[in-house]
Formats: sequence, C-alpha cells, structure tokens
Amino acid sequence: MKKKKKAKPKAKAKPKAKLKAKKTLRAKTKPKKAKKSAPKAKARKKTAAAKPKMSVIPPPNSKLLGRVEDFYAHINVIAFTLKDAVRVGDLIHVLGHTTHVEQPVDSMQINHQPVNEANAKDAVGIKINSRARRGDYVFLIRG
Repeated sequence: MKKKKKAKPKAKAKPKAKLKAKKTLRAKTKPKKAKKSAPKAKARKKTAAAKPKMSVIPPPNSKLLGRVEDFYAHINVIAFTLKDAVRVGDLIHVLGHTTHVEQPVDSMQINHQPVNEANAKDAVGIKINSRARRGDYVFLIRG
C-alpha cells in the first residue's frame, strides 16, 4: 500500500494594493542632492601645434621625403607628397613598423607621366621592389 503525500499549501500572492502603496512611497521620496563637484583644473595653455613624434629612427645621413599616402600592391607603387626634391637614381629608404626597403629610384611618375626629377610639394608615385604600407616613412639617403 502506498502512502499518499499531503499537498503543501502554495504561498499566497501578495495583494496588489500593498505594491501600489510601496510605489507611491518611492515616488514621494525627495530626490538626492547633487554632490558638489571638485574645483575644475585650470586648462593647459596650448603651445604651437606640436608635430607628432616619428615612430621610426631615421637612417643616418638621410632627409625625410614624406609619408606613404597610398600603396598599390598590384604594381608595387608608393604614392606620397614630397617634402624635398628627388630625382631618378637617388637612393631612398622606406621605413615602417614592418617595412625596411632601401633601393634607388628607378621609376617615378607625376599624374601618370614619367619624370626624371620632382620638387617639393609634388605628388609622386615611385615603383619599389617590395610591399609598403600607408604611413610608412620615405627617406632620401644622401651620399
């Protein structure tokens, strides 16, 4: 013979009226006062626009020509704006986080036209032997 278990009475739900009373009490509480803020620090004086620090160490006897603005992988060409004059045959050094290329300028173009020399502020494309990345530094090696 099996013994029958007595059913435990279920907990009764609280009446909703009590919940409403609690909500109204919460609404009547006063809002907290805002904490006093600490005195503001004096603003730093802005100096002349500081140039960003170079992330690579420039090679000895070199002059910065510019930073790679674009790299075309299918033709291995770097595009950038010159800060100094350069001509075909000059030795350039492309430096970056993962880039280290040193080679003479063999082919250079301005607006898809081959040129033998270019001046400062000219936008040029120079063919290189390996990969470069946007933001790499291009140096002219003197000597």
